[in-house]
Amino acid sequence: MHSIAELEKQQVGLRMPTYLLNDIDELIGEYQVNRSEFLIEATKSYIALMKEEAVYQRLGEALGEVKLMVDGKIPTISARDTIEAMKAEIENT
Repeated sequence: MHSIAELEKQQVGLRMPTYLLNDIDELIGEYQVNRSEFLIEATKSYIALMKEEAVYQRLGEALGEVKLMVDGKIPTISARDTIEAMKAEIENT
């Protein structure tokens, strides 16, 4: 959830290729939104996608470590030990 201050809008200037602006105008002509609303929603969608990709990237790394443990290439540690190590790291920062 965002605070009221975070929800306040700021004016931003940007440069965009004409063909993209034309595509946006064509799309928003079919819906009841303006350019700002469209760009806000597009940006939110892109940020959500990037966050999701980051989660999958970290999951892939974790699964890679699990595979190395299963293959005996690195020491096996329990989930409990991992969580305790993470807690200790957080406490030390």
